[in-house]
Amino acid sequence: MEKVLNVEYLEDLLKKKNKHDVGQTMDVIPFLSKRTRVIREHFNDTLGEYIRRICDLKLNKVKKDPDALFEEDNPFIEQIVSEVECENSDIEYDLKRFIEQYLYNKEKRINPIHPFLFNYIPFSNSSNENELRKYAQFMMDVFVQDHNDIKQIFNDKSGDDILTELIIDNLEDLKSESYTKQYKPLLPCLTQLYQEDLIFLSHHKDYFLKTFSLLTHFYTFIYACQLVLKFDRFDKADYSKVDPLFFGLEWESLNKRRKPADELEGFKRVREKESNLFVHIHTMSQLSHNTFNPENSFGKLPFMNYVQLNEYVQDSSEQVFLTSLKNWIATYCEWRGLENKDNSSTISEAFQILFNCLKEGMSTEVCIKFGQNIEDLGANLFLKNRGSLGPILNLNHESLLMLTAVCVKDKRIPLNQLFDEFELRGVIFDRYSKKEIIDLLDSQNLIDKKSDSGDAQYVKPIL
Repeated sequence: MEKVLNVEYLEDLLKKKNKHDVGQTMDVIPFLSKRTRVIREHFNDTLGEYIRRICDLKLNKVKKDPDALFEEDNPFIEQIVSEVECENSDIEYDLKRFIEQYLYNKEKRINPIHPFLFNYIPFSNSSNENELRKYAQFMMDVFVQDHNDIKQIFNDKSGDDILTELIIDNLEDLKSESYTKQYKPLLPCLTQLYQEDLIFLSHHKDYFLKTFSLLTHFYTFIYACQLVLKFDRFDKADYSKVDPLFFGLEWESLNKRRKPADELEGFKRVREKESNLFVHIHTMSQLSHNTFNPENSFGKLPFMNYVQLNEYVQDSSEQVFLTSLKNWIATYCEWRGLENKDNSSTISEAFQILFNCLKEGMSTEVCIKFGQNIEDLGANLFLKNRGSLGPILNLNHESLLMLTAVCVKDKRIPLNQLFDEFELRGVIFDRYSKKEIIDLLDSQNLIDKKSDSGDAQYVKPIL
């Protein structure tokens, strides 16, 4: 019988492991059910590994420690200085001190003064490496994929000055490495925007080095929020565009009547549904084990969302798949000791019933902790606790100006188009925040008015 759910495999998987397992399907997000909160303070720690995976490189773990700042003989500094002819020891000493200040930041870590140097940023704490590697691989698989222009940004060793070229030419401890894809990209709209924005920023080196982390962090957080919203619409979701949410501005006051605090239009909408994320992932992972979803070249089954599954099952095959799905619901209920309340007559109804069965059969605490990883991902930057209002989606001055820069790019655009570009990236503002934004841009001399009346206002490029 064609196009059916692989009930036998799923049943065997449950009985062997006696716990919920995604089986052979690819992952979709790097969250852990135990919620370590590591990402809350260490997102920047993912960047070095992220870039190494883009460049297919690996940082050797040898005695040459790139964090060995101010040691008597820093091997990195010694190697660089050895390539320069110094007239005396005093000049050599001054050169070493200068390079130390140039190459390292205040946290005593390599300062990425050039895109290639991101490859040399190590993890700050080895105990967090495994979890942070998951985020690095996730960002690579979802946002970069095989985009050669982005790979070239971080592979290019050419510098703007002799000192930078000298440093890059004499750094070692990188070797080739191939990485296996682990995460299934689900939102091509966000992937394309990230790629366009990243490439645009790369043409402005200094600003790129300053905002690369911020841009990547923003898109990673928005992507996670969007998965919650999309999954909860089951097969009615539209993965071709984002569902914008209202943000507040860090410097403005908010109250419960403002859009960012609204239960349906702000972060409360995500927070209410975030505990469903774990359940949805397992539901769709089970559904992805079907005979019309062949393994990819990495020996994994592509993760299929509800919309894709419904599109594949058409006409006569729909009843075949539905029968198989109903059998699986009965099997799962028996395994978990649940009452089988399945009365579905369509694939869409069966999806929701299977989801409800898994939700009842799973640990509520695990589901809550898994979903709260979203709050850790956005904490202290894209989420701000507003007292009784709880966490609210948030943009500070730097984030707003960065988004404005990538939305406007290199040609002035009408003010209304700027807000449309924000919305494409999942960010929407109420009229109070819009006024604050216009005032800010005006104070930065970024508003170009066609007439004294203020009509036909344009936003000028920031870069």
